[in-house]
Amino acid sequence: MNTYARIQNGVVAELLQTASDPSSLFNPALVWEAVTTSGVEIGWLFSNGSFSAPTPAPPAPVITPSLPQLQAELTAIQAQIAALSNTTTRGG
Repeated sequence: MNTYARIQNGVVAELLQTASDPSSLFNPALVWEAVTTSGVEIGWLFSNGSFSAPTPAPPAPVITPSLPQLQAELTAIQAQIAALSNTTTRGG
């Protein structure tokens, strides 16, 4: 059994394990390449006859709120709690 990758716009769109040549099984417009590199997954890149893992996205920046922002959030939450407490004590 061999593994083949369907390539779409230079990216692995699908992986298929078969004993047959996939170009004889599917529409001839589909591009299939034999996978000879270990670890190839959907989303990998294919260029100049080689597979490569995509560059990972940079981590999202950590945004630390300022003290005034946290105090404003706390005040808003306390107001919500007070409003809910008033509703519950009145039988709401």
